[in-house]
Amino acid sequence: MFNEKDLMRNPFMTNEKFAQQYDFLKEEGEFDRILKILTVPSKSGIYLSRFDIRKIGLTLGVQVISRERKEMLKDIFFYAKQLNKMKEFLDLLIEYTNMKIAQYRELQETFPKTKDIIQGWIDKAERLIKFIENLKKEVDIYKAV
Repeated sequence: MFNEKDLMRNPFMTNEKFAQQYDFLKEEGEFDRILKILTVPSKSGIYLSRFDIRKIGLTLGVQVISRERKEMLKDIFFYAKQLNKMKEFLDLLIEYTNMKIAQYRELQETFPKTKDIIQGWIDKAERLIKFIENLKKEVDIYKAV
């Protein structure tokens, strides 16, 4: 496989080589569905900005180039897989989502008339956490792919 220094030096080349090795990434399927869930606020209940994605990447030790959010997340998934940090990455997503839920709850307290509207976003974010928890359970299965 790739060593960590090579992975950090040339992310585009390593991502391409990584994608070539795994047929499941060539087809639009489950992986694209996961990316869509994470990048579409009406599905996830949260908004992951480029800054947020970049910050998550840096926490994992990966510097992600700013571009389309979906592509940035895809890069982090690739790196996390290569560096055996997938569970750590998913934990960071859960942590971020919990932070957003706490912000929503604070807004509910500050603006009580918005409680029902904000609760819808909280519900989606809580479903996202369950979804990510399920992904964590499947990480070991995907290692075998």
